Amino acid sequence: MTIFITKIITFIFLLFPFCLLGQDNFLSLQAAIDSAYVNNAWLNQSRAVMGMKRSEWRTLTGIEAPEISYFEEGRSSSAIKPFEERRWTISQTIDFPLTTVYRLKAIKQEVQALDYQIQAQQNGVRAEVKSRYIDVLYALHLQDLSKKQKELADELYKAAYTKFETGMGNGIDLTKAELQVAEAENFQSEAERMLHIGRYSLFRLMGLEIADINYGIQFADTLSNKEVVVSQITALSLLREQPEYLAAVATYEASESKIKEARSNILPDIRFNLYKQNYGDGFKYNGFEVGLSIPIWAPFEQRGKIEMAKAQQTEIEWQQKGIEQEMKERIEHAWHGYSSSKQIIDRYNQTMSAKSARLQQLSIDAYRLGEIDLMNLVLAQQTYLENQRRYLDALHDFYLQLVQLEKYLNLELVY
Repeated sequence: MTIFITKIITFIFLLFPFCLLGQDNFLSLQAAIDSAYVNNAWLNQSRAVMGMKRSEWRTLTGIEAPEISYFEEGRSSSAIKPFEERRWTISQTIDFPLTTVYRLKAIKQEVQALDYQIQAQQNGVRAEVKSRYIDVLYALHLQDLSKKQKELADELYKAAYTKFETGMGNGIDLTKAELQVAEAENFQSEAERMLHIGRYSLFRLMGLEIADINYGIQFADTLSNKEVVVSQITALSLLREQPEYLAAVATYEASESKIKEARSNILPDIRFNLYKQNYGDGFKYNGFEVGLSIPIWAPFEQRGKIEMAKAQQTEIEWQQKGIEQEMKERIEHAWHGYSSSKQIIDRYNQTMSAKSARLQQLSIDAYRLGEIDLMNLVLAQQTYLENQRRYLDALHDFYLQLVQLEKYLNLELVY
């Protein structure tokens, strides 16, 4: 029955990526995240390590395998008394209980650290999936912009060619127009390349197999976001609640338990022996023996273990400080990046969008009427396209910074 259930679960996992796409072959942002949680190789590798660590305590209880032995003493060829004693013995050696307590406590704290690390990895995978999804949408919008640039370049070429045919233009203007068409085609190729890179990066994070990837997969361009009104101070105040930081704390606590374990190793291990004895009239007698190990080599062996544990604790302490400093830097960069991108987006929506579009259209009309030369027309088109590109770049960066802030504010900002 267990084997059957296992096969069913495995089958469901294999079909999981297909179920996420739905009937319309649309891949939503949440579906991509769900797939990554199930199929991402990095996450599953960490979960396997967690499984090993959870079972490690069974091998570190300090209880060795019991030893069974048979013993004969005073053997003789005399038929009256061929031996003095026969004995069956069972021996058991255990570490000093306090040593085992500290060892198992360290394992428990390491399991906790791994659990926090997996939480941090899940947050990282979620952020990576969202970022790659945003990259794909950005590339799709760049494709649309490249088509618009191609249309404008074609229109410019037609206008330059018409003036050249009627004798009102010259070959220089026509050549410039041809270059604008070629540049637009290069932009289209670049946008297509970025789309392919973003798609396959996203599919890799989702854990999709090569056979599951096809060009028919569509992406839902319906991203929403929440206004972030939290201050930098609030973001930094949540630093010590982050899984990465908590994992470092748990690892440090585990190192303290390991130091205590190393110090407790100077305490003696305990050995128990139980006997079933035969002095010639059957196994009628019982005996027992208790022994303690004498740690006469403690100044050499145990001191070395203690010093190693202390050095490891110092390493973990510095690692913890490094993690804290790095996370502060990430929060600062994400916050300022978000703030700057939002200013560009607001400025574009309020003034630049309408004005650049009007300037571009007026320039085409003026060129056809001979009121401006080709250079001014090209400049107007470039201004229009650059504003569009700068807006897309800012929007792209805006969402990416929101995704980064999500990891530190414990909020769903992009959905």
